[in-house]
Amino acid sequence: MIVYLAMALPTWALKSIDKIRRGFLWRGRKDVKGGLCLITWPKVTRPPELGGLGITNLQQLGWALRARWLWLKKTEPDKPWAFLPIQVHQSVKSFFSVAITSEVGNGRNTLF
Repeated sequence: MIVYLAMALPTWALKSIDKIRRGFLWRGRKDVKGGLCLITWPKVTRPPELGGLGITNLQQLGWALRARWLWLKKTEPDKPWAFLPIQVHQSVKSFFSVAITSEVGNGRNTLF
């Protein structure tokens, strides 16, 4: 369920969900007013090894899943799901293009 939310919902919806999650974590209710949070939300979403609570950051999860989708489209273009129209934010496309090195070879998997 969390994976689908991270992929499908717009940023404003993810922020609303995070607001509810913060309220539940700190007060056990839907909302929480300022000053009741013990640590900042970015620290809460860090892995435990880095001092956080390991709660998933939905926006970062969505970006990672979309980058993975771009990778699978590039490496397995013949699969039937490769033709599904997944919207990928421009910043994710930019990160993917910087992070991936393409070898032209026969030109089948390298787009210009």
